[in-house]
Amino acid sequence: MTIALLLSLLSALGPARPGGRLFWVVRDGLTGRESVERLLSLAQNSGADGLLVQVVGRGEAYYRSEVLPAASPVGEFDPLGYLIARAKPMGMQVHAWINVFLVWSAPWEPTDSTHVYNSHPEWFTADRRGRSTRDYTRQQCEEAGIVGAMLSPAVPGVRELMADVAGELAREYEVDGIHLDYVRYPSSSFGYEPAARAGFLFERGIDPAVSPVYSDTADAAESWTSWRQEQVTETVVTIRASLDRIDPAIRLSAAVIADPYQAAGSFGCDWRSWLRKGLVDFVCPMAYTTNLQRAEDLALMAGAVRPCSVVYGVAVYNQSLASALQGGMEALRGGCGGLCLFSLNSMRESDASTLRRFWNDVSLPSRSGVPPTMMHRVWQQGRVEE
Repeated sequence: MTIALLLSLLSALGPARPGGRLFWVVRDGLTGRESVERLLSLAQNSGADGLLVQVVGRGEAYYRSEVLPAASPVGEFDPLGYLIARAKPMGMQVHAWINVFLVWSAPWEPTDSTHVYNSHPEWFTADRRGRSTRDYTRQQCEEAGIVGAMLSPAVPGVRELMADVAGELAREYEVDGIHLDYVRYPSSSFGYEPAARAGFLFERGIDPAVSPVYSDTADAAESWTSWRQEQVTETVVTIRASLDRIDPAIRLSAAVIADPYQAAGSFGCDWRSWLRKGLVDFVCPMAYTTNLQRAEDLALMAGAVRPCSVVYGVAVYNQSLASALQGGMEALRGGCGGLCLFSLNSMRESDASTLRRFWNDVSLPSRSGVPPTMMHRVWQQGRVEE
């Protein structure tokens, strides 16, 4: 479908609900003032009103941190501080994007002794044979379909570390929100580290490694699935509590597996319940497929779950802008609160005016962002039932 034909169909949408015009900004664009300025210019020309900026990747900080080691590419430069100072006068919100459980993906090991990879090797999630993701080679990661070494959601110290990171960002920088990524298990094949085995045995009376719940009775399998979800959710709860202590107005969001059933069942990421409870203010389902039918199916699922709190994520790194916006149009038709593109770094300069026209034609108001919610405080007081 051409852009001209796509835009001609927009009148059928009717007025869109207030929502976001967002971009994910990957950390490789934060290495200096020149690269940040190029991205900001592109975002402004595209009509964006918000940026989800990756400031924690591979367990390293792209900002001034006393919690995490500094990312070596930035040196003395403070990418987040500089970007905030430049983006706010342009009318763009800035949300600090954190990779939560994924902390290393390079083919070499981190050299900093304070890096969590070195300081807490016992915190990493493991496969069914008990092998830690920390011990996987790059080839083995690719064969297992995982990105790299991931921390365990079942370890309290992991939750506290991530809450400290989010709290530091909220306290030290004028961010509009904290955005969580990789807040999930690597797949259903992981979660068998000693801490998780001990926790499940204590609470449910089963050792999942000795009595494999994934091939046991339906009740045991369901119990294991729900328990894994609880560990991930508890991490979100801990981060939410940290933000509320500092500034309840700071919004919390998450990049999530687009299919909510797959997200909850295989990855322990029950983002529908996070929205119901008000733990997060909005989610960005990562619908990066290039298959139009699949994009439409995912858009329908996203629109069925608290649609105004869903900012539908589409990719421009693996397809044309016109192709990516087809799924986005379906999501907006279903009532989703906006679009987020992955990524600003992959966006072509020649597509900026087209995207601005698209956003204007679907009546997404400039600088709208995503409506803040007070639901998490209602949930904390126990007035929201599952």
